[in-house]
Amino acid sequence: MINQIRADFYRQRRSIGMLILLIATMALGIVTTWRKSTMGITTGGEEYAHKLSEIAGQSWTIRTGLQAGVASASSLIYFYIAVFVIVIGAEYSQHTLKNTLTSGISRIQFILGKYATILIDIILLTLCYFITILITGLALGRKPGAGWGILCKDVAVMTLSVSFCISVIISLGIILLILTKSLVIPAVVIVIWPMLIGLVEYAFKLNWLKYLDFVGFGEQIILNTLKADQAWIYAGVSAGVVLVAIFGSALIISRQEI
Repeated sequence: MINQIRADFYRQRRSIGMLILLIATMALGIVTTWRKSTMGITTGGEEYAHKLSEIAGQSWTIRTGLQAGVASASSLIYFYIAVFVIVIGAEYSQHTLKNTLTSGISRIQFILGKYATILIDIILLTLCYFITILITGLALGRKPGAGWGILCKDVAVMTLSVSFCISVIISLGIILLILTKSLVIPAVVIVIWPMLIGLVEYAFKLNWLKYLDFVGFGEQIILNTLKADQAWIYAGVSAGVVLVAIFGSALIISRQEI
C-alpha cells in the first residue's frame, strides 16, 4: 500500500493538472479575501446564516478572512473533483487497474491507499488555501484580529476539519466508481452533493438530511454554530460513511471481474 501511495504522489508531481489545481485553489483564497465575500452552498440553518451575517458586518481582519474562507469551503469540492479523477479515476480511464491489483496489493489496501492519497492531497491543498488567505490579508494591510498563535491554530483546525469533511463526499465517489466503472456518475454526484442535499431537504422538509451535508458540518464546527449533541451525530455519520465506502468498495471490487 505504501508503494502505491508513493507511486501516486510521483505521478502527481509530474502532472500539470495538479499544478493548475493548486493555482486555482490559491486563487479562490485570494478572491475571497480581496472581495470580502463568501462563496459556497450549505444547509447550515438560521444560526449559521446569522454567524455569516456577523462576519460580513465586522471590520475585516485576517481572522475574519479565515472565517469567510471556511464559509466558502464548499466551493473547494468543485476543484477537488480533479484529485479524485487523477488519483483513482485514472486507474479506470487508462485501464491500469488490473496491473495495479495483480502487483501483490490486496483490494482493501488498494482502496485504503487511494483514499489516504486523496485525503493527503486535499489536506495539503486546503492548507495552501488558508495560508493564501492569511498572506493576502497581510498584504492588504489588515489587522490580525487575534494572536498569531491563535491564527496558526485556526489554520490547522480549519484545514483538517474541512479536508476530512470533503473527503467524506469523495469516499462516496470512490464506491460509485467501483460500482459503475464510470467516471461520469461519481464525478457528477461529488460536484452536486452539497447543493443536492440542500435542495432535497428544503423541498421535502427532511430535517435528518442535514447530517449528510458533510461540508456544512465542517463549516459549522469551525464557526461554532453546532450544539454538542448534533456535532456527535454529524461526526458519527461522517465516519460511518467513510468506513462503509472503503470496505464496501473493497468488497465490490473483490467480486468483480477485472
